Amino acid sequence: MSERSDRVPLTSSGRRQIEEEASRLEVRLRQLRELLEDAHADRTADDDERAAALALLDEHSRLEQRLNELRAILESAVDAPPAGTDFAALGTVVRVREEDGTEESFTLVSPAEASARDGRISVNSPLGQALVGKKPGDKATVAAPSGSWKIEVVAIEAAA
Repeated sequence: MSERSDRVPLTSSGRRQIEEEASRLEVRLRQLRELLEDAHADRTADDDERAAALALLDEHSRLEQRLNELRAILESAVDAPPAGTDFAALGTVVRVREEDGTEESFTLVSPAEASARDGRISVNSPLGQALVGKKPGDKATVAAPSGSWKIEVVAIEAAA
């Protein structure tokens, strides 16, 4: 078994999302195996069909690698402690105000479940590091490779 430091804390929604992605990948991999078996059985395939089979093989390889990554995450996962609302931490939704007055909400998660597109920000990212430990009303500077900017924590709530 892995040492405690190798454990990956996951929020309940993060665990659920990773499990759902793994299930979708398993279904797609079964479909690809069937298509590849059919392509292998077809001895009269032309160049286009062989190219399509190679593309399927490439997709199968990429998906299998991703599925193995997800399984490793789930195997080493521990449930993140329940999040409070006193300060920003793993499992909290933090609403921030930028210098121009725009507000945006981010859910702080472990790196394994981060997805900037979905507003799930890793606690290890520049934004996550700037937010962790902050309380409503606190200001922070985000130091990212693309430059730094200031934000203010407006509200904190426990993630669903």
